[in-house]
Amino acid sequence: MRCSGVKPCGVVIVEDATRHRPRKGHVQIQALEDIANRPIVEHVIDALELAGVDEVIVASSVAPSAEIRESLGAREKRSGSAIRYVQQEAPLELRDAFRLAAPVVGDRPCIVHLATGLLDEPLAPLADRPWDGPDVVLIAHQALSPDDHLSLATQRMLHLAEFTPDHALGMAGVWLLGPRALPLLAASRSRLGGDVDLTLLGDQIDHAGGMFDVKIVENWCQYRGNPLDLLELNRIALDRLEAGPCRPNNSGVQIEGRVWIHETAAVCDSMIVGPTVIGAGARVSDAYIGPYTSIGERARVDGAEIERSIIAAGASVMHVGGRLVASVVGRDARVFRDFSLPRALRLRVGAETEVALC
Repeated sequence: MRCSGVKPCGVVIVEDATRHRPRKGHVQIQALEDIANRPIVEHVIDALELAGVDEVIVASSVAPSAEIRESLGAREKRSGSAIRYVQQEAPLELRDAFRLAAPVVGDRPCIVHLATGLLDEPLAPLADRPWDGPDVVLIAHQALSPDDHLSLATQRMLHLAEFTPDHALGMAGVWLLGPRALPLLAASRSRLGGDVDLTLLGDQIDHAGGMFDVKIVENWCQYRGNPLDLLELNRIALDRLEAGPCRPNNSGVQIEGRVWIHETAAVCDSMIVGPTVIGAGARVSDAYIGPYTSIGERARVDGAEIERSIIAAGASVMHVGGRLVASVVGRDARVFRDFSLPRALRLRVGAETEVALC
């Protein structure tokens, strides 16, 4: 986004609906779920910075703010860039986030991005345009879920056509805003995204001398608690992975493709196929780690084959006797083969968990 040499700022929105299951006395925030061994919100900030953003504002309610600040604090130290936080006591909705961020953004252009999703393409080409007024560009995508479909009235208003008769368009959680556009969004009574009528917002932008436009992208993925969405976000993040400098030169390790192994991880007698990331303190032995797999810090994989999966921090997968595919093994969880008699399946499965026995 180019506006007389002024760089855009980024607004990252942490919705209250992103809070779910308890863990160790806390409420886990969906924006802090790991993909490629880092929280989703960190990958969102990466995407904004690659698009030219020079300042990031994180909007949330008070409830998740402490965990958000703690998680992003390490990133601020690594990158040297400061993040500004705005919050309110009441549960946060999109219009609240716009209102909180507007005084900080001022007259600058900005990119607004939900903290729980990613586009499957870079932001920079979408935002590379001159911005002279309060323009608003919405991002639409092919939405598989009926809950995400835009109404036919909204599609007609935006001059959109469906990709196929079976798959309608939905609104992605990314908005490109020209100078002075954010206060207009904050004042609008229309909410953005989903099945809504955007005519009022379009009229407001037009009266302010701006342009109301839409760009269509192929894929937007947002995590709302479905592990399959988490795996898709993991794939998107790993597709952007660069090979790390640490590559084992002994211990019977074979590496193919883009693989990042932390210097404190121990890997031996294994084949690692990228894109794959292996975190700090992880231990991998006698294993095949296939593409699109994240092995978290302190995780252990021994005598197992894993592909297109997430093994979270502190988890272990030991001698499972088959290939683990498209799976999410949560933090500190254990998956192992028990050789004791009598032979039987012994499961401890939590709420809303799926186990497929093949």
